[in-house]
Amino acid sequence: MAETYEADVVVLGTGPAGMAAVSAAAAEGAQVVAVEAMDHIGGNAVWSTGYLAFVNSQMQAEQGIVDSEETFVADARHMVDLARDQFGVEWDEALVRLFARESAETYRILTERGVRFSRFIPRPKQHSVDRMAAVEDTWMIGRAFRPDFERDNVTTLYRTLADRLVVTDGRVTGVLAHRADGTPVQISARNGVVLATGGYQSNPELRRRYQPEFVARAPYLGVDSCRGAGHLMGQAVGGDLINMTFVPPLVIVSSSVVEDAIAVNEAGERFHDEAGPYEERVEKLHAQPNRRAWYVVDDVVAREKEGLIGQMPEPPVRADTLDELAATIGVPADALRATVDRWNAFLDTDGDVDPDHGRVVLPPGRRRCATGPFTAVPMIEGINFCCGGFRTTTDMQVVDVFGAPIPGLFAGGDCVGGLNPVSDLGGIHICGGLTLGRIAGRAVARGVDDRGDHGTVLHAGMPSMLDTRIALVHLDPAADPQPAEARQAH
Repeated sequence: MAETYEADVVVLGTGPAGMAAVSAAAAEGAQVVAVEAMDHIGGNAVWSTGYLAFVNSQMQAEQGIVDSEETFVADARHMVDLARDQFGVEWDEALVRLFARESAETYRILTERGVRFSRFIPRPKQHSVDRMAAVEDTWMIGRAFRPDFERDNVTTLYRTLADRLVVTDGRVTGVLAHRADGTPVQISARNGVVLATGGYQSNPELRRRYQPEFVARAPYLGVDSCRGAGHLMGQAVGGDLINMTFVPPLVIVSSSVVEDAIAVNEAGERFHDEAGPYEERVEKLHAQPNRRAWYVVDDVVAREKEGLIGQMPEPPVRADTLDELAATIGVPADALRATVDRWNAFLDTDGDVDPDHGRVVLPPGRRRCATGPFTAVPMIEGINFCCGGFRTTTDMQVVDVFGAPIPGLFAGGDCVGGLNPVSDLGGIHICGGLTLGRIAGRAVARGVDDRGDHGTVLHAGMPSMLDTRIALVHLDPAADPQPAEARQAH
């Protein structure tokens, strides 16, 4: 016997976008049903490093940092331009601007709900001003939204997987799902459905449609429920997916681990800015003999970040001393000792920039790599996030392939394709999910239904193929064997 539910708003997924959508819809007084594959809210965000980028936030103002929508858009455009040669990229500047305007409100909501940010993480090659903040504890993000899920007008179905959208007379009116034990679930949505199921990084079969097979089967970082369910369900009812080939490679490691680590190659030496742009890290790893290198941390860091280190693709190795660690991973002991000593000597100074590789993201409190035993983790190339998702309106309503909004269907987070091409800035996936998810939840609760035309790729920028006289004007008339009279007859 199927379980049945009715709601004004159905939200699929409770990561950043889903939590924000539930919160906003519930605040509008809507009856909400949330569907979550795991047994807790928070998605990938609560397991992540927890970096969020805000534009014009109170935290920036308190530190005298001047930021603006235009500055952020310029930074975003730069990242898109860098990606164009490697991926097919379609960014939505209107969504990028919307994020820039609304992200400060996200900061206000989070901090009012008890989320604390410890410091800004400088990334001058990506963010021209400091705007990426580190959350003290990523589980704070989930706890911040817990009260919304305890409201009388919110029902959460944990360990439940959405299968298909229900469409009635051209409108999305519900969801078919199933419990972990196989029990079918039917949910009716009076106003609409929000797709917030995350990315598709943990689904190699789906990635293989957009990537070469050997790349599609590369390891990923994150929860295994990010299998593109929302992408497939939305695509089945006509949603227009963009940027699906944009799955940037990176060295799989939490940014929190990188803050405290140095990376060494087979010579036992550092070879790059460990916290630099993702694509530079991959390039530098490729340049090493046998593409072999290791992250090295001491016991203080290994204990503090045991969970994050445990998520990395290859298991760590430990040794009581640096000499023993060098022997274990097969690098010269004297070189490894000299490398660690040089790094510690720099941390003992007041310099802000690593003189060897220009690194500016330093360990919290400039703590040294000095307490044994020591840990090394192999550097492995894979992926973290995917950038593909649906084209949407600025109310987050999903648009079909002909540019028409789909009634009753909305999206947030990594189900949205227009903002994610700028995610290499850093801090965009979580904050973008929270910010645009809030807008999606509010729009569905209020019954927004944008029926305008939002553009189509069909014939875009091309002469009509029905008019051969226009379509063939580039041909040399002298090379046309057809008599002029015959041409005129057309």
